[in-house]
Amino acid sequence: MSKTFRTTVRIFGITSLSLISGTALASGYHQGIQSVSSQGSANSNAAEAADASVLFYNPAGITRLTGTNISGGLAVVIPNIELSDINATALSRTGNHKPIYGGDGNKPTSAVWVPQFYLSHQLDEQWFIGLAIDVPFGDKTNFQPEWMGRYNGTKLELMTVAINPSVAFKLDDHWSFGAGVTAEYMDATFHKKIRSPTTTFTPRPTPSGDNELRYEGDDWGYGYNLGATLAVDETLRFGAAYRSSIEQNLTGDMSLQYSSAIPSAYNPLSGQTVKHNGKVEIKTPDSFALNFYKQLNNELALTGDWTYTWHSRFHELTLNSLAIPASHQHEATINQNWQNTNRLSLGMSYQIMEPLKWRAGVAYDESPVPSAKERIANLPDSDRTWLSTGFNYAFSEKLSMDVAYTYVMFEDSKIDYTETDSFTNLKADVKTHANLLGVQLNYAI
Repeated sequence: MSKTFRTTVRIFGITSLSLISGTALASGYHQGIQSVSSQGSANSNAAEAADASVLFYNPAGITRLTGTNISGGLAVVIPNIELSDINATALSRTGNHKPIYGGDGNKPTSAVWVPQFYLSHQLDEQWFIGLAIDVPFGDKTNFQPEWMGRYNGTKLELMTVAINPSVAFKLDDHWSFGAGVTAEYMDATFHKKIRSPTTTFTPRPTPSGDNELRYEGDDWGYGYNLGATLAVDETLRFGAAYRSSIEQNLTGDMSLQYSSAIPSAYNPLSGQTVKHNGKVEIKTPDSFALNFYKQLNNELALTGDWTYTWHSRFHELTLNSLAIPASHQHEATINQNWQNTNRLSLGMSYQIMEPLKWRAGVAYDESPVPSAKERIANLPDSDRTWLSTGFNYAFSEKLSMDVAYTYVMFEDSKIDYTETDSFTNLKADVKTHANLLGVQLNYAI
């Protein structure tokens, strides 16, 4: 006899043509590094429309680019997550709680390269088209299988790539409008341990009795983005942009590996792995941004951006699968209760000499995680501050290069999460930071 096996798991992602590693750099699981030229000003210069990478931030911005423009970037993310004072407990309704032993998870992050590509083309005096291929979201963590927080999760990867063609219309010398459609591919992998009644918690290197849940699925989802720009004069511009949420149904393989330490009399599947199809429904958050660009003199310009993200619309992810024996049903729910967030960034650019421009910026980005009780080890998100700087060097009128460096400081935070399916609690102090280096080439035809 078999029936539906429903497991609710929270999966967060990193998004890339390759895998990006580490904690997400922007709030929630937003990846936050779609343009190296924008990175130099802490993502505050969308209204500048410096090159074709403006397509990600506001499709209307390409009306300021004549001819054909290509921008290709590559960044390296070097994140660091440190967990300390880790305390894990197997809870009991009778109050007879027991400590969970295991490792500290080792270093769950590593450095990975992140690519970006943008193309814009002017059709005539009023119409423009563009193509963006970028990585909008992201997170990846890989803990030791025997670490103390293994019931929170041991492995999380979410690869995504967004393909975003756009069209823009220049109404007059002041107003421009743009719109685009997005095709987004996601591939998710999630592993976690499941506590069984026979799990032992003696201080030994390999805990006995743990089952393991593994899931991998992928899907294409579709959305849209809109933008408008207002050029008050040649020195002052404003922009507004909206990016929709995207619904995806990630389908793939799910397996439940039963520990061989479970007596076969209790579980006839002891030591076996049951495989079946799985499905996860996910809805990414939508966002709205307002930004400005002000040229103060021939050398100095100021930039700014405010972005609001509806993270509260991203609820639980439900993993559904079939063909699990009724006697071995398992249910897991991870509650998050995310909140909407604000991101504020200010930047500047200074033309040092004719071929060399310097950019710098600072940003403050709120976390959607409301408290330690909703913070999980796979995404120990907290409020963060960006400190960025970068340079643009023009080799000629057609070819230029951007380089940028960012240091992301996360506020120290705590984890106090209770896993309802395994009835365990994980406590830890979290320190997180990230270094980001990027290079981008821009070519105008």
